[in-house]
Amino acid sequence: MPIAMYPGSFDPVTRGHLDIIKRSSRMFDKLIVAVLVNSAKTPLFTVEERVAMLRECCKDMPNVEVDSFNGLTVSFAKQKGATVMVRGLRAVTDFENEIQLAHTNYAMMPEIETMFLATAIKWSYLSSTIVREAAHYGQDVSRFVPPNVEKELLAKRAAGKL
Repeated sequence: MPIAMYPGSFDPVTRGHLDIIKRSSRMFDKLIVAVLVNSAKTPLFTVEERVAMLRECCKDMPNVEVDSFNGLTVSFAKQKGATVMVRGLRAVTDFENEIQLAHTNYAMMPEIETMFLATAIKWSYLSSTIVREAAHYGQDVSRFVPPNVEKELLAKRAAGKL
């Protein structure tokens, strides 16, 4: 089976992200969760923190590797030997952006296919932005993120960085 890659910012990783990771990890021999270093954004968590949180979340999935990258996603996928790009879709608004990216990626590297997975309905409203906002205002985010991520969010809030 081909190697797949699931790229994203994961700032922070949510239960919606983990839904996509778990489901896609069952479809491929290897899934690379690729944490994007995006110079256009100012993330809450460093890339090293995001990678560490994801590794903890994925530790019981032996075919999942977590790595980070800077640059074009398709270039990193090719470097890692991935031939499938996994993308999660929550709503129609996600689709519009994701289909544009998929077509652009295909134009650059047609050997890499994009596969869309609909996020489970129970997570379809959830985003990292919503989680950060709720945590900023002291709301309980335990139902949105795994315990290790909740702990890191609480630490950021306590340090005045959220």
